[in-house]
Amino acid sequence: MTRYFFDFKSRNQSFLDYKGEEFRAIENACQYAEEIALDLKHSLNAEWVGWSVEVFNATGQKLFSLPVAAAELVSVDLRGSATR
Repeated sequence: MTRYFFDFKSRNQSFLDYKGEEFRAIENACQYAEEIALDLKHSLNAEWVGWSVEVFNATGQKLFSLPVAAAELVSVDLRGSATR
């Protein structure tokens, strides 16, 4: 199992995940990040517009970033970028 960290970031603010979650594969971490982004997108307010979920490994390497606003439309390229 590998530990992944899911930070919430906007231009002016960050909420860092110090605990992380363990998954067997990066694809599972990607699915989890998509679920988080969808939950934020469909929350009752628009405060999450402009935010993204950034996923890091235990060494602090950024693996990918998923914009909250595009959560339903984005397919994550696991080599580091989000594509449509």
